[in-house]
Amino acid sequence: MEYKATDAQYEGWVISETAFDVRHLAKFETIFSQGNGYLGLRAATEECYGGERRNLFIAGTFNRFVNQEVTELPNAADMLQLDIRLNGNPFHLEKGTIHSYRREFDLRQGELRRDIVWEDEQGAQFKLRYRRFVSLQNMHLLGMRVEITPLTHPSDIFIRSGINGQMTNSGVQHFLEGDRRVFDKELLQLTATTSQSDIEFVHTIASQLYRSGSRLQTDPVPSMERRKVMLTYQADAEVGETIRFDKIASVHTSFDFDWNERSTSSHSLMAFAREHLLAAANKGFDQLFNEHEQAWQRRWKHISIEISSSDFFDQLSVRFAQYHLTIMTPAHDSRFSIGAKGLTGEGYKGHVFWDTEVFILPYFLYTEPETARKLVEYRYHTLKGARKNALDHGYRGAMYPWESAVTGEEETPEWGPVDIVTGTPTYIWTGKIEQHITADVAYGAWHYYQATDDQEYMDRCGYEIMMETATFWASRLEWNEERQQYHITDVIGPDEYKEHVSNNAYTNYMAYWNIMKAIECTHSLMQVQNEVYARLEQELSLTERLKEWEEKAQYIYLPQPDSYSHLIPQDDTYLHLQVIDLQKYRNQKVVASILADYSMTQLSEIQVSKQADILVLFYLLEDWFSKEVKAANWHYYEPKTLHDSSLSLSTHSLLACDVHDMDLAYEMFAKAARIDLGTNMHSCDEGIHAASIGGIWKAAIMGFGGVRSWEGTLRLNPMLPRTWDRLSFPLYWQGSQLQVTVNRDKLEVKRILSEASVGSKLREMNILIHGRPCSLTDHLIIDLKEGIPVE
Repeated sequence: MEYKATDAQYEGWVISETAFDVRHLAKFETIFSQGNGYLGLRAATEECYGGERRNLFIAGTFNRFVNQEVTELPNAADMLQLDIRLNGNPFHLEKGTIHSYRREFDLRQGELRRDIVWEDEQGAQFKLRYRRFVSLQNMHLLGMRVEITPLTHPSDIFIRSGINGQMTNSGVQHFLEGDRRVFDKELLQLTATTSQSDIEFVHTIASQLYRSGSRLQTDPVPSMERRKVMLTYQADAEVGETIRFDKIASVHTSFDFDWNERSTSSHSLMAFAREHLLAAANKGFDQLFNEHEQAWQRRWKHISIEISSSDFFDQLSVRFAQYHLTIMTPAHDSRFSIGAKGLTGEGYKGHVFWDTEVFILPYFLYTEPETARKLVEYRYHTLKGARKNALDHGYRGAMYPWESAVTGEEETPEWGPVDIVTGTPTYIWTGKIEQHITADVAYGAWHYYQATDDQEYMDRCGYEIMMETATFWASRLEWNEERQQYHITDVIGPDEYKEHVSNNAYTNYMAYWNIMKAIECTHSLMQVQNEVYARLEQELSLTERLKEWEEKAQYIYLPQPDSYSHLIPQDDTYLHLQVIDLQKYRNQKVVASILADYSMTQLSEIQVSKQADILVLFYLLEDWFSKEVKAANWHYYEPKTLHDSSLSLSTHSLLACDVHDMDLAYEMFAKAARIDLGTNMHSCDEGIHAASIGGIWKAAIMGFGGVRSWEGTLRLNPMLPRTWDRLSFPLYWQGSQLQVTVNRDKLEVKRILSEASVGSKLREMNILIHGRPCSLTDHLIIDLKEGIPVE
């Protein structure tokens, strides 16, 4: 792996694979993945190898193979495979000799390029250059180009290309075979329908062959097999003469919002897809790529973050995170959200977790609020399923599932990895008892409202989410007669190495916050007595619920800091568990190595944490805890945390800033930045770590940049690590676009005016900077050493 560009002006934008190794296919397939939020394309090579994972996913198209299994995103047909024969010999990098090899991924426009000089077993040498993009301009499109140049001998070149619908999800075939067609000799189409969810997929390809820039008119030879339709091209090339093959491909589904808006009974999806593709293909590869590149240029102008660091990797890693945040997020459709692996692999089956609200949503809140709205609307679309989930468990209100797809019903599998003691599969309890996600969803809705002041969202969606989740918690509370308190027993908190615990501090506090916020919202609505209140009173019986919330909230058990040590017990038993030497596992090279020595049952008896637990609480509800309490708990729980979840390091980096341990904050940021992008060649085989990707941004901007908000007030508490001299980033807050720049001596905040606001009087904005109130109209500079505004 190499992080330097061949052209110095593109430093910090390019990641390269400098040698081919079949053992590392999955690593590069993941980090070089391409997409646009609608489709995600894993970066498998054009030629096939054992152990590869050829994945193409379309957001939201979940299917259940059989009733005993959970839904997953089905692996769509492969449209990128090319079987190339040169003088009758298959091009394959495990044969012949590789004289040079470089595969580059360019974050500026998400282009994947591969350059190879290869010699076959007969001594003939060839230069091959591949290019590939997934359009950001047109969400259905992807394009690829291969150029083949004989270097030593004239060559017969055969290229077999097409649509392969034989793809599976680790052996599971989710599709019923549909139509296969060849139109006008060079346009291919294949359809398939998901077996249970009944979603039709239409794959369409248009191809063209060129010699030395001139299009060849030779007709390709068509062929069909089961779930396949292919074309074989043939051309002769002299030494130094280049054969070029261009392919433009598209995917449409019957689930697409644009199709459902336009469809008529007389116009089939196949015809619609053909017209769409032909219009694009007529532009040609170069124009389509140019439009795609311009779309990315506009995006980067909008979201660009600049870091001046002694380690250029810091800048690269933040850009890498922003690229993947863009391609993993279905910003086109609020019916869908972000899977734990984005759209880059089969890991977690495409399901949505608390990752979105706690680790990913903040990026969009402060950078692209219009996309943040889609993410919080998703939870409203799935509210019906959350209500059913609560009812199925014997509760009221809405209980959001630990793993969610489209309906909002629980999608967590029941069985997981082997139990090291029993030798049987481990039962997965998270779908049953990791219930804090319900409060996390409510927090995400409220956080969005505070950051955007979007009253229409709250009126239509947000209040209902707040109240239904509070109702769940009110029904979930258990009265403890002896202590005259409401407890929450038998749960899993964020630390998943502790199952079946009672009074997990994170869960209890977040449940209490959720109920108190519902009380606050209800009182506000009662005061205005508008149509929103009237509707919710009629549908939810708010007056009745309010009485229950207020009665129960005052008796919820909230673990308090010890008066001497300031420690808050993570749960009822954690502080009394066995203490062991964790150094071996803290220094591990392989994540979760402790599971090779201990079962989940045994881990529940040891003071060890998989990931941040109570420390996440200090970030979400930061004003509820003193600096002394935060510091004491940081120093106690951090040494017991193995960071076996990718969520953990970025959270600890952010909290390390809060306790002013900037060296450790930077060390953890650097480790988090390398979870996917670093040199561990198997860290992301199953797909990108979406929450960690969001966490990289959080550590940089909310940690070092100091961006926080509390109850509608923006806070800036920047603290740069020693390795950084400057940090500049965009920030949206309640309808205003800001540009924030921090260096060693000063903080500068500029208000970016839209064309509509030029010449108009700006509303004064109040900001807390290191705890001091400041007013921003259009431009503010703060001397960080003195803590005062600079005239």
